[in-house]
Amino acid sequence: MNLLKKKIISAAAYAGMTVPLALAGLLAVSCSTTVKQEVEKPANLKVENYATVSALPFKTSVEMGKSSYDDEPVETFEDYYQKLGQKAASENDEYVLLTQLDDRLTERLMQSSQLDYVDPDSVQYAIRHRTDIPADVYITGGFTKFSSTIEKEDVDTGKKDDDDKPVMETRYWREASARVLYQVVETGTNRVISKNEFSFSDKSSKDTNWKKVSSAYSVLSPYLNSVVSNIMKDFTPHTETRELTLLKGKGKAMKEADKLAGKGNLVAARGKFLSIYKQEGTFEAGYNAALLYEAMEEYDEALSLMNKVWKNSGDSRAKDKIRELEDEIEAARRLKAQKSRK
Repeated sequence: MNLLKKKIISAAAYAGMTVPLALAGLLAVSCSTTVKQEVEKPANLKVENYATVSALPFKTSVEMGKSSYDDEPVETFEDYYQKLGQKAASENDEYVLLTQLDDRLTERLMQSSQLDYVDPDSVQYAIRHRTDIPADVYITGGFTKFSSTIEKEDVDTGKKDDDDKPVMETRYWREASARVLYQVVETGTNRVISKNEFSFSDKSSKDTNWKKVSSAYSVLSPYLNSVVSNIMKDFTPHTETRELTLLKGKGKAMKEADKLAGKGNLVAARGKFLSIYKQEGTFEAGYNAALLYEAMEEYDEALSLMNKVWKNSGDSRAKDKIRELEDEIEAARRLKAQKSRK
């Protein structure tokens, strides 16, 4: 079973398989041939070192109190129960958005096979009684920015009144924006081990009745799933898109090899590049052959060849790629370790 499942978008990954000419043309639009891939990556955090996770309710911008926390954990515990009461009693759009964010994140964490989810009540109880927190890590955060306004404009309807004056119409719409901070805190050290901020904004459609203008919740709620998905990258394997760009070289043989790669015949292209490298020692040929080993998930072969290319050429591009390949191999190891916990 492959550790990194890939789907070649712009080039086929299998021997002898070629993409349609129209798609190959798209591949060669740029000066250099590029192989695009969807790569399965391990969770950003070393979740194989943790067993349990909790998510404390996110706070409003007022509750957060400041816009920057650096590496200081957001203080959530002292107002935990108070906040739940506020959320239950309030219809404010900001509270409604936070409730949805809390619920969606909790649902995703509970579905994860990487970590067991711990109810935040038990985390709060442990904090209050100064006992061991029953979660290895917890998520906390809130809005560091939230704004919502109704804008208006007067528009000429194209009609005339009895005095032959333009008939104007007032239209209203809502503009809303938010910035949410999240942190992952390691309970054993009370250290922030991951953090990020996501900003999003949008506006509603226009209406002649300001009372019918969409709420801030309606405007911003479509972005919550994206926020949750980005947070979940810390805790579960996920797919990312990357590009491998071949180097351009001189000579008929290099052009032929590049053309094969552009058509999606990666095995034949790799063989051609390897032959050129063995016969002529051309840096670009060896580099490209190693890249095509990588494209077909043969990471050990890619690293071995790139080390030879670096040793023989001293070109810093090969040295930089060696580091990337070592990271890929380590990512594959971590992904295997994480999946073995299922």
